[in-house]
Amino acid sequence: MTPGRDLADRLAAVASRYTPDARKAKLELLARLETARVGPAAALLRLHEALCFLQAYPDDAEVLARVDRALAAFPARVTRLGAPARRRLHDAGVADATLDYPFAFPMARWLARRFPRDAEVAWGRFEEVDRLDETLSLLASPAEGDAFSEGGMGWRRWLRVAKGGRRMTDLALLLELFERARLPTETRDWLWENLRLPILWTPRGPGASRTLARLPPARVFFHADGLSRPAAPLTRALAGPLPVLRPAPRALAETLIDAARVAMATRQRELHAFSYPNPDDVLVMDGDRGLRLAFFGIAPGFRLPLESYYAFLALKNGVPVSYGAGWELFGTLDFAINIFASFRQGESALLATEILRGYRRIFGMRTIVVDRYQLGHESTEALRSGSFYFYHRLGFRPRDPAVLRVLAGEEASLAADRSYRSPVPVLKRLAGGEVYLTLPGADPEPEHRLRATDVAGLVAGLVAREFGGDRVAAARESAAHARRALGVGRARGWSREERRAFEELALVAALIPALARWPTADKRALVALMRAKGGPSELAYARRLDRHRRLRQLLEARARG
Repeated sequence: MTPGRDLADRLAAVASRYTPDARKAKLELLARLETARVGPAAALLRLHEALCFLQAYPDDAEVLARVDRALAAFPARVTRLGAPARRRLHDAGVADATLDYPFAFPMARWLARRFPRDAEVAWGRFEEVDRLDETLSLLASPAEGDAFSEGGMGWRRWLRVAKGGRRMTDLALLLELFERARLPTETRDWLWENLRLPILWTPRGPGASRTLARLPPARVFFHADGLSRPAAPLTRALAGPLPVLRPAPRALAETLIDAARVAMATRQRELHAFSYPNPDDVLVMDGDRGLRLAFFGIAPGFRLPLESYYAFLALKNGVPVSYGAGWELFGTLDFAINIFASFRQGESALLATEILRGYRRIFGMRTIVVDRYQLGHESTEALRSGSFYFYHRLGFRPRDPAVLRVLAGEEASLAADRSYRSPVPVLKRLAGGEVYLTLPGADPEPEHRLRATDVAGLVAGLVAREFGGDRVAAARESAAHARRALGVGRARGWSREERRAFEELALVAALIPALARWPTADKRALVALMRAKGGPSELAYARRLDRHRRLRQLLEARARG
């Protein structure tokens, strides 16, 4: 074993330990690593992950200063590896090492604009050649159509010609072509995604990689006393005083959006809320122990049809350590959290608790649900990380009888042998159903709650029965009916997005019998929530929807029927 590799392994082993001896070992190892050559690529990556962890969870200022220097020097380490070894860091999200992924249109456009010299189509990995020819023939002008026919110039030569001498990447030209095609946004995005164009990106410079992702924190929290667990059970933490969330100023909101996108792109992931964020609806929560949470609302026009949705990015001492989302309907929050692998030895339970306290402030939910995928159903990552037991320790419980029987057997095995660990086949069975955390006022049978999919099914049935499957007519006539029944005239003063939201929710209102005979107060409340779905912040919609008991009761009755 090379000395540098040994030093990297020793730092990784001691990184999450917090004792005087561990601190001394970290400082000694960091000092020796400053001049040590670390290889092979796998060892360099282990060093990278240990440094990222210590930047988020430093012992003290001296440790942090050495870690910051080591990460700042990391791009030079990557360069010194040489091309063959550097290729082994492909897709790691490390500074100056390439990655590629078939990013959807919004993220591809952002990469091309934010990093114009470092993002391009990875043609060597592209396989849908015929599909690209067909797509370009649709997007180009009719007079150019023969270029893509059999025997024509083909897409490679056409791209060169279409640049017209402009200094631009193939990626920038394709994005321009899609943007100027005047297609509906949904059609444009689907057409792009259907191509599966691999985007090659080399993250360089501050804020453009996992290596240099840290945002300047207001104040650094040091962990000389070790890592912490929640002081109270989750149910008690959610019942107590809740944190303050403040709207982020525009500049901060855009910085956090960029940070969220980099955190995802460097891990070859995407999230709808980060692709279509609303910079005017970013809520910030500054907690204890160096924690900052940013909750991102979705731009009007891209929101979920019925549920309210906020995604989050969690930063620890300025380092992005986790992301996820919560979507709420009538007091039930569906919750998903992913703690980045580099930081799973940290304060994960405390982090989840604080995130849920933030959601409690936003939504006031009474039930929290985690779906099967988050527990390991069809998710190898969740199985390997022991996701079911993570939620179980927080107080989440299954209600499926088959899962409860498996859990009882596992708890008996653990009681008999404290070293026992559930094997993967058993973890898969434990992930066979949702888990729930209930708070005061919760539905006693949350597994039977009204879901957005139930309402979607009712709408589909309405369109088929009443309109013969003509969805254009259904939308038009439902909107006209809703305006008459609710007394909405020309809607002067409404924004375009508020009108659109009203028209889209009119199909839900069409499920309600005798809507015109509702009490005036309930009508006004329904109009307000329909309009709020397209408003500047989805927070107002979430609260108005949750308060409309008549709407909920009628939709539940229709779903049961």
